Amino acid sequence: MSWPEAPDMEPGDVVNILGVDHVFYDDVMRTGGTIAWNNQNPGNIVRSGEAESYGAYPGKQNGGFAVFPDEATGFEAVRRYLSRRGDRTIDSVMHDYAPEKHGSNDPAAYAQKVAAALGVGTDTTLGSLDDGQLTVFASSIQQIEGWRPGQPHGPGALPEDVAGWLADHPGRAERAAADQPFARRGTVAEGVKNIQRRLNELGRTPPLDVDGDFGPRSDEAVRWFQANQGLAADGMVGNKTWRRLMEVQG
Repeated sequence: MSWPEAPDMEPGDVVNILGVDHVFYDDVMRTGGTIAWNNQNPGNIVRSGEAESYGAYPGKQNGGFAVFPDEATGFEAVRRYLSRRGDRTIDSVMHDYAPEKHGSNDPAAYAQKVAAALGVGTDTTLGSLDDGQLTVFASSIQQIEGWRPGQPHGPGALPEDVAGWLADHPGRAERAAADQPFARRGTVAEGVKNIQRRLNELGRTPPLDVDGDFGPRSDEAVRWFQANQGLAADGMVGNKTWRRLMEVQG
């Protein structure tokens, strides 16, 4: 099924507008939920060849995470991910799955939560779990990663702001150039260049390298901008910060 607002839209494409992601499928666009729900990726499995072997859309990603064609495929991908790591313990898998330095992750606490749900210790190897326990493990990961539904929208019934944005950016290259992703330290994306350019336009000195890599200098510049605008200086470019970046006169 085609999207009248963007005939070249492909399943798995993502449109980021003012820090809000909109994920397109054959006949529905998902937005407003957690990234796991938007991506139909209950485990927030990162985009990789492994994820694609489990049914994720080839080459598609949202925030670095894989995009799946349906929730059942996404959930089964978590189970398959776990089943391939039979020689690993619950604790070691969770330290790899949710690295300590990635956001607010607490892999030790996550491992304890999973082990409690299974009624085993965190040193239990995944190969010793039966099929039902792997399903419980996958469900626990879904809870940990966050699964809050948002709003689905069909072709011809997109929110006004999304339809208008697509009308202004009808081609794939135009959408990519205007990308406005949620971003924070560690984000590497084409849309980060738009943040860096805008901060430079607003007088950041010395100017940032416009390289799409949200590193320490970009983090510092965003906090500078947020503090000057009376926003929470958390270094994260979400909807409020994006709006202010676009509204403020240089």
